[in-house]
Amino acid sequence: MKQSNKSNGRRKRAERGTGRLFKKVGSKQVAADSPAAGVFYLTYTVEKKRKTVALKDESGKAITDRKTAEIERKRILAPYQTGNQVEALKAIENRIRDAEQDHAAAIDEANPPLQIKDAWAAYLRAPERPDSGPATLRQYEGHWTRFQNWITEAHTAAAYLRDVTPATAADYAADLTAAGLSPNRFNKHIGFLRLAFRSLADVARITANPFEKIKRKVQRPHSKRELTIPELTAILDRAEGDLALLLYLGACTGLRLGDCATLTWGEVDLARGIIRRIPNKTARSGKPVVVGIPPALHERLSETPAKKRTGFVLPDIEKQYHRDAVKITNAVRAHIWECGIDTHAPATGHRIKRDADGTPERDDAGKVITEATGKTAVVDVGFHSLRHTWVSMHAAAGTPGAIIQASVGHSNPAMTQHYTHVNEITARDVAQALPAFSGNGETHREPLPDWARELVESLTAKNVKTIKAELLEGGAE
Repeated sequence: MKQSNKSNGRRKRAERGTGRLFKKVGSKQVAADSPAAGVFYLTYTVEKKRKTVALKDESGKAITDRKTAEIERKRILAPYQTGNQVEALKAIENRIRDAEQDHAAAIDEANPPLQIKDAWAAYLRAPERPDSGPATLRQYEGHWTRFQNWITEAHTAAAYLRDVTPATAADYAADLTAAGLSPNRFNKHIGFLRLAFRSLADVARITANPFEKIKRKVQRPHSKRELTIPELTAILDRAEGDLALLLYLGACTGLRLGDCATLTWGEVDLARGIIRRIPNKTARSGKPVVVGIPPALHERLSETPAKKRTGFVLPDIEKQYHRDAVKITNAVRAHIWECGIDTHAPATGHRIKRDADGTPERDDAGKVITEATGKTAVVDVGFHSLRHTWVSMHAAAGTPGAIIQASVGHSNPAMTQHYTHVNEITARDVAQALPAFSGNGETHREPLPDWARELVESLTAKNVKTIKAELLEGGAE
């Protein structure tokens, strides 16, 4: 039985995009499969506009057979059918993208990505991070705390770690520069953040490290100068409170800022007059340094009642150091300025404004006035200058280099030599002032014991470690 193209009285719809083929017999339309002879026509829709065309062959004659009509229909509709396929594929692509986004949103809702406020704790747990020592981790925590505080204020919309973009990273780098960080400190901040984002990439679902393209700053080494005795005296005499004790620790022991700020009472032996501490910088070696406590420092430390000599010597300073060490550095620098001492090298950073005879000019509040040079600051004087001065004072006073090396924790004599800047003025000043700052606790310099002198005289490049160990062992008795 011949199948009808009608069902329930309705014409069967042609496949979408193929148009409708029919014949005209005179003025009457008939179905394309009608046996009646006629000319074939095609009706199709383009951009919501309906078109009807008479089909003709290559010679321009009207098409009257079905096979040729089908070929011509395909030729006419081919461009539109391709376009429909492209649109269909685009629609599928959009649906896939929407589905992926819905899937990602569902995952985020079930297991939210790492939030910025939780990132430090996650970093400590991360198996991808390096096995850093306690001192390094405290430094890293300070870097992270500064970044977290900044982004909370400057980019309040960034709640998750993955919300931090390269533009955000660039803004933070600019903030570090504006804060006056040295190239060394800038590189340490950015280096840690690059490490943190790399270590937390999986748990935070980070696809690209926002700090990866932040360039390191070129470091131009500039050794901080030693202080003159009048400068050192002014810095110590004018300081008050915790800052005064911090400065006395640096001046009287030669310890670095981090070691002075985090010194504990368990490392201070007032009865024996020594400080025994493993420096933060060389903590991995586990080797302590032993430094004598001179009278001036002993007096300051003794002001703390015996019952309160627990925990950190400077607890508030210790907290600030781990929160943001730059603030301590800036406080020391501001104090040095108030003492009338320039902290930046000539023609760099800010310089103290002085009158004709060199006296610092002050404002109505008595604060020293500084002027910007317009050049990048090169720090010439800071807390580390106390360490330089301590080494130089002992070198000028004749303290053997091996003892100085052991006291400050240098790994080799060349490093001690780097710190030794003896000149005629320093030598004369030290001759008068050394008793107040030396670690022997007397008002005059005691000669070395015979056993120590013999060891020093036998010192060579090959036996320096052995001699150092013997000197340390003897000094602790």
